[in-house]
Amino acid sequence: MFAEHWFYHFIIYIYALSLLFAFSDLMQPNRQGRRLAFLFLVAVWVSQTAFFIWKTTLGLMPVLTGSDSLMFYSWALVTVTLVIDRLYEMHLFVFAANLIGFATSAVNLFITPSTGDKLATPLLSELVFIHVVMVFLAYALFTLATVFSILYLIGNSLLKQKKWNQTLRRFPSLGSLEVFSYRLTMLGVPLLLLALILGLIWAYQKVGGGFWFDPKIIGSLIVLGVYSFYLYKRYSGGWNGRQLSWWSVLAFLMILVNYMISNAGLSFHRWL
Repeated sequence: MFAEHWFYHFIIYIYALSLLFAFSDLMQPNRQGRRLAFLFLVAVWVSQTAFFIWKTTLGLMPVLTGSDSLMFYSWALVTVTLVIDRLYEMHLFVFAANLIGFATSAVNLFITPSTGDKLATPLLSELVFIHVVMVFLAYALFTLATVFSILYLIGNSLLKQKKWNQTLRRFPSLGSLEVFSYRLTMLGVPLLLLALILGLIWAYQKVGGGFWFDPKIIGSLIVLGVYSFYLYKRYSGGWNGRQLSWWSVLAFLMILVNYMISNAGLSFHRWL
């Protein structure tokens, strides 16, 4: 337990260093600062990956407890942002996305949900493990899609006000922001759908037909419907980029509400 707590601290420190160098690069473009921010972020990813490998070698199944699920969510954010940073060099997006990842790591360290042994034992199955992994991967994709949407709304507002400042020059084009938000959502929706199918199969086996009245399941189905509606509107061309971005932000707020339900004792998902 002490070694694990120390490991969390170490990740927080190098995460903070990455953000500090990234912020300095945003304020005053600096190739050296940008490089250090990237290297520290890689160190965060390596440390988190090593953590999961270590847990696996001990015979423990990570991602199933509240602590590990938040760590996995942060790892997924870091993984996707590293790929995007290398391929497209969207430094402002990477900084904004990793602010969320850092906040998640901090919550993981200081406000770690407790998980009782009575719940941990029956949940250690391959089916539920894959379910939880897919859910948090989908949540990570939706989070990054929301970051792109927020940047779109900010950039669109600055353009309408004709504020041609240094901040606006660091923004990708509005078209690029909207397309990336759409693509990440397009990946997240089928992933969440598959995760829900696996979760419903497991729930039927363990809980019985009454699981349909579980608030978390109802909320998850609503979230899936909201994001599916986003894809429909994007595909049909019924909404413009601004409307789609606001809907993306609203959908993410519903994810936050749904996650809080799972930790409020109202659902058998409290173990998450």
